[in-house]
Amino acid sequence: MKGSIALAALCFCVTPCGAEPLVIAERGKAAECSIVVSADAPPAQKYAAEELRDFTEKATGVRLPIVSGMNPLPEKAIILEVGSQKSKVEDGFSIKVDGNKLRIVGENARGTLYGAYEVLERFVGCRWYASWHSFVPRLDRIEVPSDLDETQVPAFAMREPYWYDVIQHSEFAARLRVNSRSWSSLDEKYGGNPYRFGGGLSSCHTFNTLLPPDKYFDAHPEYFSMVKGRRIRERTQLCLTNPDVLRIVTSNVLERIRKDPGAKFYGVSQNDWYNFCECPVCKAVDDEEGSHSGTMIRFVNAVAEAVEKEFPDAIIETLAYQYTRKAPKKTKLRHNVVPCLCTIECDFALPLDKSPYKENVSFCKDIADWSRLTDFLYIWDYTTEFSNYTIPWANVCSLQDNIRFFRRNNVKALFEQGAYQGRHADFAELKAWLLAKWMWNPDLPMKPLLDDFFAGYYGKGAPFVREYFERMHRLQREYSSQPDHPLLVFHCLWNPAITDDFLKDAAALWAKAIAATADDPETSYNVRMGAFSVDYMRMERGFKLLCLSERPCSMLSSSEAKALARSLLARMDEAGDIRLAERVRDDIIAKWPAAAETYDSPEPCANGELEERYIGIINPKWGGFVDDPGAGDGKALKLYNTHYQWCVQFPLSKIVFEPGVKYKAQLRVRVDKRRDGMAFSAGVYSLNDRKSRSSAAFKTEQTSGEYAWYDIPAWEPNDGEILWIAPGAFGADGKSSVNGVYIDKVRFVRADAP
Repeated sequence: MKGSIALAALCFCVTPCGAEPLVIAERGKAAECSIVVSADAPPAQKYAAEELRDFTEKATGVRLPIVSGMNPLPEKAIILEVGSQKSKVEDGFSIKVDGNKLRIVGENARGTLYGAYEVLERFVGCRWYASWHSFVPRLDRIEVPSDLDETQVPAFAMREPYWYDVIQHSEFAARLRVNSRSWSSLDEKYGGNPYRFGGGLSSCHTFNTLLPPDKYFDAHPEYFSMVKGRRIRERTQLCLTNPDVLRIVTSNVLERIRKDPGAKFYGVSQNDWYNFCECPVCKAVDDEEGSHSGTMIRFVNAVAEAVEKEFPDAIIETLAYQYTRKAPKKTKLRHNVVPCLCTIECDFALPLDKSPYKENVSFCKDIADWSRLTDFLYIWDYTTEFSNYTIPWANVCSLQDNIRFFRRNNVKALFEQGAYQGRHADFAELKAWLLAKWMWNPDLPMKPLLDDFFAGYYGKGAPFVREYFERMHRLQREYSSQPDHPLLVFHCLWNPAITDDFLKDAAALWAKAIAATADDPETSYNVRMGAFSVDYMRMERGFKLLCLSERPCSMLSSSEAKALARSLLARMDEAGDIRLAERVRDDIIAKWPAAAETYDSPEPCANGELEERYIGIINPKWGGFVDDPGAGDGKALKLYNTHYQWCVQFPLSKIVFEPGVKYKAQLRVRVDKRRDGMAFSAGVYSLNDRKSRSSAAFKTEQTSGEYAWYDIPAWEPNDGEILWIAPGAFGADGKSSVNGVYIDKVRFVRADAP
């Protein structure tokens, strides 16, 4: 980072009275200290020497020579070694001044590299806040105390803040002391990846990989889940008590390990939905175990037993997730099985063990139960809002307490999933940096870390960003301290804790931060991208499509909406890799260009109709726009017959309803019928209350093959609701009764209208 900021105070050295510190480098003087590595040093140890040399030179202008070989030692040296008898913990290190020598000794090569970064951070003042933003102070002298003698070991064996910037940049990941990434490996130069998943069997959702329904279902439906009395092909799980399923999965796991031996883990885990098997045999096991993890753990134990005979060091990982989150009562885990316990249902505004939310209470029991079953518990924790990566999501003040909670429960592997598909999610850089710090040492005080990051990353804009940060977290914690007011990982655009009035104040604070950093391109970029979060939420909340009220229809005026749309688009172009949500949200981005040029606050609309192009679909695999002469505008939204999911989830926040009035939703739909059965269903669902407000289902017998209007029963609109539409549920044979469902338009009418 160019320019100086007030971080020099962080480069401190404490030297006892009467003891001379060891001087590493002094500006304007020739190098007196050498960096020593053994001739056969591993790549990470050599890289540690290069990092020490390069950052020392950046700070003082003095380039320290790197010497290969330990005999004879230079008179003054930084000695990098592997094989400490002190830490005895993987990745641990000791740093000690011994006369004119500074010894950095790692338990392994990664430990040596991490020891070098400890010296650079603590005694040089280096900071690495993001892959594109670091700080190296200009120093006259680098010195370390003569009595320095300490050992550090990480709190967790596996440390993975799964955020985009960390994943994409191995150099940055190493500087954060991150030692594992599931989907890409760290080069040996950066310490390697000791917790790699191999054989194409990732850390989650591998059942369909190991026993594909497309290959096996037609001939052997008994291999797959029985749900409500029938075997299902779509969104299925496996019948875990079927001996042929065990034989095939075990064979496929072994085949994959043979092709990719040497990894730490191989995943054998449920698909990412429910539909566990309810056949009599599976049900009996789960009833006996008091959890659906009963069939899962017995199955995975059997796979792991077979694997151990050929690959004694391979670990089989599985999920304790959603319906398998509760530990089994009777079955113990084999020593080569690792459960990955997931927090997805929990509240994240408050610490996991402090929130009154019911899922947090049950999770605390679950983690205690699992920790008694294994000495290597793996946690999959969630640190972002997945349906809107870039909205304000105030969880930072819970992160440290959660990591401490995991440590107390003997967690060894910690995976903190964030916005892994793009940068500049809500406080993304801060969250990744803090998570890495606390994964190493959960006891580092929060306030100094926040002071450090805000000053270094936001520069002169820090006071304004910090005020916004503190107010947002205070509002969220106050709201979530009440029962059933959680901060969840989905659908928080209309989070009641973040009011429209607060967003207006927040926008003003970010504007001040932008003005304050106008003369510094680096921190100006960081501030402008940080402001994206508030601007995105303001745009999405304020952007209306229909007004059914006599009152003002939009939080945003036409000029405000146009300016916001232009600004958001410009920042997306500038950053190049902003991702709005885990699922592609092209429907959002597509409307911004038009809004930037032509948006007008909507006038009261008599018929309340919306064309299909505004409705959209959440997954392009589930439907798409097609030409259809029978539709009013010649276009329709076709829902495919390959599923029965809520593929349309239209946020009703786009409609301004008259307060206190009940409305009906009406759909103009054409059904292409295959046979008698379910055609489609639709309804209104509250994301805030997690309850249905209204719904209806229609059979093919009720349709004519032509477009017709279908009514959804009346309800009184409230914040945080969606209109959902789905093709009909499959028949007993696991197939759809329609060839497709075509949506022309949707309209909203008062329930009391004639």
